[in-house]
Amino acid sequence: MRCLIAVFFLLAGILLPGKELKVLMIGNSFSQCLGVYLPQLVNAEQKHQLLLTSAYIGGCSLKKHYNHLLKAEKKPDFNPYKTTIWNSANGQKKVIQTNLNSLLKNNKYDVITMQQSSQVSWKVESFEPYMTELVKYIRQYQPQAEIVIHQTWAYRVDSPRLPKWQIDQQTMHEKVIASYGAIAEKYQFRIIPMGEAVGIFRKTSPVKYVPFDKTAQLTAPPSFAGDTVGISLWQTNRKTKKRFIHHDYSHLNTSGHYMQAVLWYAFLFDEPAQQVKFTPEKIAPQDAELLRNCAAQAMKKYQKK
Repeated sequence: MRCLIAVFFLLAGILLPGKELKVLMIGNSFSQCLGVYLPQLVNAEQKHQLLLTSAYIGGCSLKKHYNHLLKAEKKPDFNPYKTTIWNSANGQKKVIQTNLNSLLKNNKYDVITMQQSSQVSWKVESFEPYMTELVKYIRQYQPQAEIVIHQTWAYRVDSPRLPKWQIDQQTMHEKVIASYGAIAEKYQFRIIPMGEAVGIFRKTSPVKYVPFDKTAQLTAPPSFAGDTVGISLWQTNRKTKKRFIHHDYSHLNTSGHYMQAVLWYAFLFDEPAQQVKFTPEKIAPQDAELLRNCAAQAMKKYQKK
């Protein structure tokens, strides 16, 4: 009898339908990069389905999102957003030019995510009054959707912006976490703790990022091992044909894209991050395991809040 009961519950678990989510990201490049791995991951896990829509303007702040919202209300043909829609079920991707107004009025979403521009995300005063006004508009047309906060992250330790702002990486990290935490508490929104996951990786990775000597004559692309943020690549000047190193101190690299996808999958579908099986070819299995564990630690920390 016990065996029959066990078999029944096992089959029930197998036959239990997965979630089908429609998610709208109101963001910038820090959310646009979810398209790198998240749709693939959802498809590979073969449990759930995701229709992921990214309303994208590079570096867009909450203030700019709100101002564009106001402008599009008066001028409906104002379409500043390059909007990408990924379908995990069939792997298709569609790109359209539109505005937030039409997206919110003509679709029905399960989850809507918002974030601040990374350049001011460490300043809690930068969120208002724009967050309040955006939330009002979203709730007017999407009352059924859960609004969540996508927490951004601190820049690479050698970013030239940090000394200009008179802060270091750890200070930026702490201020980013505090800013998003205050906003989430104010509105009682859940947080997708990507900034926390990046911080955990920086603390736990056995390989630490070491800024290289920018004056040295390098013969190979510099490594960005030891961090999930930042890319430094050799490029060639089109006019002079001289080689130079281009530095990106703020965006996620390949490892970061994977950790972000794992974290969002765990958050959206209530799945254990450590049990994700999908691993991109560009990431070694042991590295992927560490990234999944960092995502899991961040999720665990924020589930207690």
